[in-house]
Amino acid sequence: MNQAKMLHQMCHEVLAETDIKAICKNRGLPSQAASSRPLLESLFLSEAGVAVAMSQLDRTEIALLHLLRSHDKPVNIAFFSRMDPSPSKERAYGTFTQRFQGLFSRVKERMVRGGVLLLSLGPETESMSTKMERWQFALPSQFARHLPPLIESAKRLSDEGDWRSEVAREKLKTAVGQGADPETQDDRVEIINGELCWGGQPFRADRVVQWQNQSWQAETDPAKRRKEVEPHHSPPAEAVFRILSGLDTDLWSEADALAVPLEIFCGSRIDASSVCESGWRWGLLAMQEVDSRKWYRCAPPPVAADTPPDRYLAVRDEESLTVDLDLVSLESLETLVRISDQQAVPGRLPLLLLTPNLVKIGRSAETTAELPLVDWLRKNAPLFQQAFETVRQRRGKTILHENLSVAQIRDLSLKVALQRALGSRLVPLGEEFVAFPTEAVAEVKRLVIQMGHVIKEVPPS
Repeated sequence: MNQAKMLHQMCHEVLAETDIKAICKNRGLPSQAASSRPLLESLFLSEAGVAVAMSQLDRTEIALLHLLRSHDKPVNIAFFSRMDPSPSKERAYGTFTQRFQGLFSRVKERMVRGGVLLLSLGPETESMSTKMERWQFALPSQFARHLPPLIESAKRLSDEGDWRSEVAREKLKTAVGQGADPETQDDRVEIINGELCWGGQPFRADRVVQWQNQSWQAETDPAKRRKEVEPHHSPPAEAVFRILSGLDTDLWSEADALAVPLEIFCGSRIDASSVCESGWRWGLLAMQEVDSRKWYRCAPPPVAADTPPDRYLAVRDEESLTVDLDLVSLESLETLVRISDQQAVPGRLPLLLLTPNLVKIGRSAETTAELPLVDWLRKNAPLFQQAFETVRQRRGKTILHENLSVAQIRDLSLKVALQRALGSRLVPLGEEFVAFPTEAVAEVKRLVIQMGHVIKEVPPS
């Protein structure tokens, strides 16, 4: 049910006369609206009195409304169970109606009669047969901007603070033999067949942030030891990052100020200090200490994507180009991986040697050619300049490949097995055909025979 229908049902079918009078009083709506349901419906979504009504809510209720704002669908009364961290015996063992009757009365009194929530009755279904199960609540989208801040004690600090931007860098540099990499195969950074890979897949900038988030979450999430997690609950790391992301520029928060929002977002009491400390260690939160108190906010991007290429790229001779993993932005590194082959350069500095790859350049999007980084390569790196010119001349023409074999495969399981065995050496050509290097023919034949299939060879014309 959309919010317009919820509002109409609430004003014309759900609310009693006493409810309407309470809404008009709490929102400061005209007295005529108390005796005219159509007028109340037309005025309810106005901004009149919304900020004042929300200022009367406590910190738990405000946090609940912030959480509710992120849901695109109405919620049932169970969503508000966070308002009562110590449920009664009836709440734990009674019927749905018995468990939530008291909570329903509180939500209706505080937030529906307060004029900040919509209330309607959803349709009866097999899974929701009682009236208590069918009640639906929603925060009007027009009210979201009037929500009081989640953190009321945020402090404006001029210092940029400290954040561990080297976390991702240290992980990245394990690909060139600098530092230990104790992580699993899924997170290993290494060069495979001339390509920088993360977890066995070609390097991508967003994979680094995912790794940091997953590592932070794994270190702080008590739900990882539970089989089921309530659908409206967030992992502590995700909740902290979400709350701090809402801070205005230069505002910082103490960990203690996150206690109430975290309990609402996570569904249980969380040690905010340990979660924030972990977020700082993984390079996702910035921290500074003022008057012996630690303050946190989200860390800025590690390296700007518009960093001049001559800061991290070095042309040694006409056939040698290196990239410094300490200085290159992750986005720029991804672009370089997409158009070149890479190998580690021995030495003290974390360098990769780059060689242009005509196939990768040909497959890269045309927008890549317009990037300042690529323009710099054309003007300053002779080997890349030649490669881009070659691709430009060949673009749109038919290119015949040498030392390439083609196979027709109708069995899907065999095709999947070949893809796993050959990896990037196998290229799909439509639904039934694949291409692979001629030197892999013997390997392909062995796998086909092992899987019980017959090989039929067509001599070259």
